[in-house]
Amino acid sequence: MAGMKRRQVNRVVSDARFALNRGDFTFEAVIDINMRANPSMRKIRGAVDELVSAIEAVGWQCVGVQPFLASVEMQFVRAV
Repeated sequence: MAGMKRRQVNRVVSDARFALNRGDFTFEAVIDINMRANPSMRKIRGAVDELVSAIEAVGWQCVGVQPFLASVEMQFVRAV
């Protein structure tokens, strides 16, 4: 795993799958960045790419990735 632990990815993917089965049209995932660990941008991008790929495999399409303070917000819509 590039930047996130498997347990964290599985939890977010499980939430995405639940939202899809519930009939939601949008889904938002947020990952927090531990700034004390001084992560490189490469690791942050790797974690974001990994999470986006895992959520898109469930049936969502990523429409936005935005940094927000010490976190990254990702917006998804239901894939057609």
